Amino acid sequence: MFASAYSAAVSSFTRMKSSTLRKLVVVGALLMTCVLAAQVYWLQKTYALEEKEFNVKVHSALNEVVQRIRLSQRDSTPFIEAVEQPVPNFYIADIKYRINGDSIENYLKRALEENDLFTSYQFGIYNATTRKFEHVETESFNPDDNPRIQPFPPLDKKDEDYLAVLFTNRRKYIISEMNFWIFSTLALIIVIIAFAITLLILLRQKLLSEIQKDFINNMTHEFRTPISTIQLSAEVLKQAAPVKQNPRLMNYTRIIEHESSHLEQQVERVLQIAQIERANPLLHIEKLDVHAIIQRCVMDFEYKIQQKSGRFVLDLQADQTCVEADAVHFTNILFNLIDNAIKYSPVPVVTLHTWNDSQKIYISVQDNGIGIPRQYHKLLFSQFFRVPTGNLHEVKGFGLGLNYVKLYTRAFKGRVSVESEPGKGSNFTLSFPICKIS
Repeated sequence: MFASAYSAAVSSFTRMKSSTLRKLVVVGALLMTCVLAAQVYWLQKTYALEEKEFNVKVHSALNEVVQRIRLSQRDSTPFIEAVEQPVPNFYIADIKYRINGDSIENYLKRALEENDLFTSYQFGIYNATTRKFEHVETESFNPDDNPRIQPFPPLDKKDEDYLAVLFTNRRKYIISEMNFWIFSTLALIIVIIAFAITLLILLRQKLLSEIQKDFINNMTHEFRTPISTIQLSAEVLKQAAPVKQNPRLMNYTRIIEHESSHLEQQVERVLQIAQIERANPLLHIEKLDVHAIIQRCVMDFEYKIQQKSGRFVLDLQADQTCVEADAVHFTNILFNLIDNAIKYSPVPVVTLHTWNDSQKIYISVQDNGIGIPRQYHKLLFSQFFRVPTGNLHEVKGFGLGLNYVKLYTRAFKGRVSVESEPGKGSNFTLSFPICKIS
């Protein structure tokens, strides 16, 4: 089912005008660019917020360490902010008192845990007298981490003892706190790449479709000259005395004439479909009597249906039978549906039924033929599509008839639908606006 839907979508896509396609590509690219730019902007904003939150937590933790040191020294003077950040990942806190390094280590680890800062860090106590760091150690809340001791950034004109803390994995920790945003950005990039690949595939499909159409149209145009020559030659042969006197030769001549006429109709149909797909069909719109055209088509097919021991059933109940359409193409629409009904029925019983509602006339062409599986209903009206029958091709054709029906029904502001099941026949329903009363 998905393959059928995709094929139908590609077929519909390739029928778009080039200007419309270019506009869609440009609009789609601009929208994707805007969405990606917005995502990158919010990713940067989120990183800045996470960085700010990290700094706030570190300041809070180090202030707690300083307060605990002061409380241990029974210092009750008003507390003043004691934390500085000389570089992004380096923080210092003025401890004022020289105390045991193990005590500071315990204070620091506890404060970081209370502020949810579970990342590796390096700390040391600066001795202003010796101008060296003492009790330098590394700590990590992750057993897998094994941070190495690094030199602390140098500070100028620092004459007091202070606690130095260096967060060696600060950027990594901040990024790890942005998992959702990073995942959503990667997902968006994947979607954009998939969109671009899909667009390239569809553009290639459209290009191939245009090449195919041009080739078929050129080929059918080239067929016109030899077909005309064959028809002219057949007409000359029919008038020749030897042929008239020989029934066998006359029969062959009629076969040549009939088949060349059939081939001419198929070529003309291809050209007409190409013309309407380019949105410039040459139509002679006039008011037509639907019932009169139906009866004319039935008369044309009477001999063909009798050859298969079939019959027509006419149930023409419509009261308003006037439509505005091109007589030739409207007749061809019914011709194609009736022809298919006869071809695909072993002993055809073709029912033609008409009825009205307030604004439309409905025409139903129903047969008792082999039917069509439901999975092919959406593809029936596609160009060159024929219902698969394995290696059997008992009914000849190019797969253009129903595509012709759909295109010209739409050109006359009508609609066509199908109901069919294998072994239960098919029912094609046309609807057209009735003539407006002046």
